[in-house]
Amino acid sequence: MERLLIRASILAAPFIMLALFVAVVDPFNLFGVSWIVSEEIKEDTAGELHNALWKLQKFKKAPVSRIILGDSSMAALDTDEIRWLAGEEYFNFAYGGGTLPEAIETYWLAARMTHLDAVYFGIGFVMFNEYDNLDRVSEARAISENPLLYLSNRVVLHAAFVAVRVALGAAPPRPGAPSLDRDAFWRFQIDESLPEMLYRYKYPATVAAQLLEIAEDCRRHGTRFVVVIPPTELELQRKVVALGRGAEDSQFKRFVATLGPVYDFDYPNSFTAKRENFSDPFHTLDNNEIIEEIWGSRRRYVHESDQARDADPILKSRSQ
Repeated sequence: MERLLIRASILAAPFIMLALFVAVVDPFNLFGVSWIVSEEIKEDTAGELHNALWKLQKFKKAPVSRIILGDSSMAALDTDEIRWLAGEEYFNFAYGGGTLPEAIETYWLAARMTHLDAVYFGIGFVMFNEYDNLDRVSEARAISENPLLYLSNRVVLHAAFVAVRVALGAAPPRPGAPSLDRDAFWRFQIDESLPEMLYRYKYPATVAAQLLEIAEDCRRHGTRFVVVIPPTELELQRKVVALGRGAEDSQFKRFVATLGPVYDFDYPNSFTAKRENFSDPFHTLDNNEIIEEIWGSRRRYVHESDQARDADPILKSRSQ
């Protein structure tokens, strides 16, 4: 029996050491007592490797009543700039490569933690597809609620090792960073990525019902609910039509108009017509332009719904 225990201890020792290593580094701040690795390095490493888990943990420790949801287009919005313009604190709960199932789950997680005063929900046409259904938030929630799972999860372990390497001088990771130059990546996005995304398209009836439920929940609790359709470059908009998805795009915009106020940047205008305004066909270079249109007094490019105009005192006064 004693020999068996010794053998079991030897076999278990590496796993115990790895769990202790994760606990000491604590890359996602689950325990909140380790500062061996700085917060900045953790954000540059763990925050890149599992964005949903990083943001969930950060929000749990300091909930904010106004949130931003969506994909990388919304994740790029600077909450410091929003606070300067609007005088309100926001938490950016959008994820790089985010999907609507992830954003929907994140809404309910946030709503359970605090009363929400405002929700700005970024929805693009490419996201509004039943086949765009990646879900990292369920995993993030499970890890966040289970310390044993946290200590044994391979992504958390990898994040701990990477955080220590960066602390010792290595370059931080950049998952998903393009290896092509700007022009080549631009053509790849237009000619290969977009057709692949839209080759299989199906109206996301379940997601649509869930979005309607969120809109109703916001009305019931007095939460300002706003839909933002981020801009895409004009060539991409035309490619959507060329791929035979123009009707579905119009159907998408009709649907989101039923949810509440809508700020739509994704249409032919002087901003989306200029390639120099975009880092790639999906993402703008200067997001302050978008922030000023939504939270500031500037209105040059955005198409706002009547509900958005009525909800905004500046726009309402202009329409009278």
